[in-house]
Amino acid sequence: MTATAANDIPEDKATGAATGASTDSRATGWRRWLPKPVTGTLPLSPPQRRIYILPCRFGLIYGLALCVLLMGALNYNNNPAILLAMLLGAAALCSSVMTVRHLSRLSIVGFQADDVVAGQAQTCRLRLQLAAGQAPGLVWLKHGGVQLAGSPDGHGRIEFIWPWASQRRGRRALGTVQLSADYPLGLFRAWCDLAPDVSAIVFPLPETPTPAWPEQLASGSGNTRRRHDQDDWFQLREFQRGDSLREIAWKVSARHDRWLVAESRAQTTAPSLRFQLDQVAQLEREHGISRLAAWVLAADAEQRPYALDLGAQATTSGYGSEHRRRALTLLAELP
Repeated sequence: MTATAANDIPEDKATGAATGASTDSRATGWRRWLPKPVTGTLPLSPPQRRIYILPCRFGLIYGLALCVLLMGALNYNNNPAILLAMLLGAAALCSSVMTVRHLSRLSIVGFQADDVVAGQAQTCRLRLQLAAGQAPGLVWLKHGGVQLAGSPDGHGRIEFIWPWASQRRGRRALGTVQLSADYPLGLFRAWCDLAPDVSAIVFPLPETPTPAWPEQLASGSGNTRRRHDQDDWFQLREFQRGDSLREIAWKVSARHDRWLVAESRAQTTAPSLRFQLDQVAQLEREHGISRLAAWVLAADAEQRPYALDLGAQATTSGYGSEHRRRALTLLAELP
């Protein structure tokens, strides 16, 4: 079952490749006295010794009613009423054990965040898995200012989807997420703070409008756009990861029982582009990174081979979705 949220959380304050999160739900109130969240790689489960439990509002009313019942039974020496109060109290205590057990048998098994540029809301997906044989129950997730509720599907899976606002480029850790449950009777609420070792990347905001190529590239650029005219086809090659589906020669591929890509003479002779930090050295740091991001996106849109050289890190010449993501990731993680 998928749970989604409509409210946004506060903007991220991390810069560059910072790994700290700004969404720690334990920062204020009495929760700051609790131990630090449980950290680790996925899959990550709440350990029983780090699960905390308190009665809900309904549980407090239930306990108060039991006290009144027990006091009246003792006052009138009513043995059946005393027995009833004891049975109801035992049921409440058993439900608290089941609440903790239900939460401890949950595991965070996956996290995914969409690729966005700085300033856009990043859609995050967190997947939970319930242990086999465990009865389904409602589970709450809290991350920053977003609180979601979801119940397992027929396979014991829960997927939470929520928007995560971004302000600056860089890699940011997911931070603290809080899982809570009140299964089975809603008398107690158990919770645990987890900090899975996962992160999301926010790409730099490209400069708009897209600036012209550097002078040393513009002079020999030639015809920079790929032509899709069938009369200009030059050769066929095997499909490679990152190639556009529009480039596939479907009829020829059907005859050969494999995917073949039609390549034009213009694209095979077009010079490769090379983007470097030195080309934007005259600009302010963030402005220069935004310009490089704009050039990367423009070259990828024209399906021209390009390479990004940042000194310590660089990409080989190429194009396609994977190559574009690699280049933008390098730009986003620049200090």
